[in-house]
Amino acid sequence: MVSAGQLVAGPRGRRLLLAFAQAGEQPGADEVMRLCIAVRALSMRLARERGDAVSGFGRGVPPDISAATPEEVAALLERVPLAPATPVRLREALRASVDAAMYWQEPDADDLVCALPAVRAALVRVAEHLAGSPTVQTWAAPADLTDQWVLAWDAEPPLPLADLEVWRDATIAAEAAARRERPADPRANWSGEWWSHPPQGLIASTGTFADGNPVGLWLVEDSAGWTEATAHRIRAAAPSRVYEIDGAASWAALCREFPLDVTALRRHDWYRTTDRSGPWVLPDWTGIAGRYDAVHLSIAGYLAAATTAIEVDDSASVIAGWNPDTTWWLGDTTHRTGEQVRWHSAADGSTWVSGGAVTDPR
Repeated sequence: MVSAGQLVAGPRGRRLLLAFAQAGEQPGADEVMRLCIAVRALSMRLARERGDAVSGFGRGVPPDISAATPEEVAALLERVPLAPATPVRLREALRASVDAAMYWQEPDADDLVCALPAVRAALVRVAEHLAGSPTVQTWAAPADLTDQWVLAWDAEPPLPLADLEVWRDATIAAEAAARRERPADPRANWSGEWWSHPPQGLIASTGTFADGNPVGLWLVEDSAGWTEATAHRIRAAAPSRVYEIDGAASWAALCREFPLDVTALRRHDWYRTTDRSGPWVLPDWTGIAGRYDAVHLSIAGYLAAATTAIEVDDSASVIAGWNPDTTWWLGDTTHRTGEQVRWHSAADGSTWVSGGAVTDPR
């Protein structure tokens, strides 16, 4: 079950709620516009106070953004009409939140707005509205292994198959080198690897929305703007052991049992993301592969826990770069069924359109 509290708990969930509230329709268009203007003004104020370069105010934004307050945004959130929580509206709000995730610099200013106590409290109303939706309740579901697709983006070349033992050895060596060569001050102007999903080159699959669209077409962190893809249906070769990440606690448990120290490799990026300084760990996917065939991050788990510092005893970790409802396969336990579907983005980028089934040349 997805509760209102879970939707408000994490930065990605709060950003979803704000995006949904800002995407209202008649008869509340005027109230929605006022909310959008107030959010933008406060966002610009917070960005300027942080030292970001802010220029260009846009239509309707007051020239004096110093007057923007959390209380004004909160009051508007409390009374703005909320549109019905249809699958299409929910998907668009999800898309906006996922696309705004970042782990190599400070959170964007809209994330800062959502984290303000007054605004966060006002978002509870939106969360309660969405939590009553049957669609939202499906976001906590475990991976449906009968409905999994692997996406091949036309603009992204295929990667060689990853070897987990090689990945672990390389990560340990890179951590040792980073300890020698990189500054220990987490505030230093340094960036490197920031993601925490299993290594690229392993199979990553996604389920579908109710209309048959693969989730992975829509929910991509920091999207590169890809417009063409082929979806390949896969099946598990045998009954599969899947570890479900449904929030911070399940991620922390995975890191606690299979820790891999990446403090020097991640400290600078993850400090900027979370404002936390200290030791950092990743799950050791090599060790996990001995117990599980795959690891799945639910949409609800992503919304509650991604972009946060998740405490793991004396260390912490971050779910970063892992798109929601993605299942990473840790071994050779899947096969393609031969079913393929071409997808392309509409000209305005607003939706994905199926080009129909294609023949598998193999």
